[in-house]
Amino acid sequence: MLKLKQIFQKRNFIVYTSILLICCMIIYYINYFKNHTTEMISLPMLTIEDFHEYSEPEIYFAYDISEIYNGNPWKPEWNISELPAFYNTSYKNYNTADTYEQKINVMKQKIISAQKTAQNFSTATLYKMIYGSEQGSIENEEFLLSVNTHNDIINITFKNAISLPFAIEQQNKEQLEKIIYYFIDTYKYALHWQEGKDALSFQYDANGIGHFELIAYENGDTLEKQFLNYHFNTVSIILNQQNQITSFVITKTDISDKIENYPIITEEQAQKLLYKGKYISTSEYDFSENMPIVKTELVYKATTYDSIFMPYYKFFVQLPGIEQNGLHCYMTYYVPAIKEQYLKNFSSL
Repeated sequence: MLKLKQIFQKRNFIVYTSILLICCMIIYYINYFKNHTTEMISLPMLTIEDFHEYSEPEIYFAYDISEIYNGNPWKPEWNISELPAFYNTSYKNYNTADTYEQKINVMKQKIISAQKTAQNFSTATLYKMIYGSEQGSIENEEFLLSVNTHNDIINITFKNAISLPFAIEQQNKEQLEKIIYYFIDTYKYALHWQEGKDALSFQYDANGIGHFELIAYENGDTLEKQFLNYHFNTVSIILNQQNQITSFVITKTDISDKIENYPIITEEQAQKLLYKGKYISTSEYDFSENMPIVKTELVYKATTYDSIFMPYYKFFVQLPGIEQNGLHCYMTYYVPAIKEQYLKNFSSL
């Protein structure tokens, strides 16, 4: 009787263990397919666009790379597994407009959109609108607003500079960030922002003179939205020598024409591709192992010439033995962040 009981206990143990193993396998495969759903979908192929032959070299100068900053919110610990790619609607609209009349219609739409923005920044009556196939402007007694057909940038230049309600003793990081947050508090509703963040940037020129750029962007309620807004929904604040605001440069890039979400590689995988020569760059120097990587960012390459906005890893590389007025020289090399099976011309890099 005891032996029979032991047999039943052993059989039950085997049954329960088998059930537990089956459940673990089911959970594993559910998670596997959940994490690889994007890869299983047939995604449109993307083209890597390289304009280095007619682009200015992207070079940075600094005594140390830590001095260069730009407010990019991305951090490696975000562990982003996928990001969207978008068609550049300005590029598409302008390049598919074959006739002068069609190009004028493209500009009309930009002027209509810009007029809504203008009304948010002024109580004055708009009295002059001028536009052609390439550029357009709106002017009133308070400012001149200008747009062009090649991008989604609105320049607003005030006829009377705006004085700040506080004194700026010197242009340093703390004081300039204070100006950015003053701008956010004052104008976020005009921009239809729920919340803004500062993205103050700094770098030296070749003569060792430091330059700040005051940038604000709309925060997002997710890390992805914050990252996209940093690249596509920003305002640059321009000051004169008296630290008065003279103009705003508003970038509200149309990213409504989404292609798809794409799986992206890790920073470590991108670095391996950099060493294999799988990159694009405006540098006259080919990347080599004796060129130290000093900084990495995940960015969207989104210039006027890009027909597609897609993410890249941007590697800052120090040029060994090359200095300018005591400053180190850094060039940038871009590696596509999207997995190579979704890139048409990856093998030709």
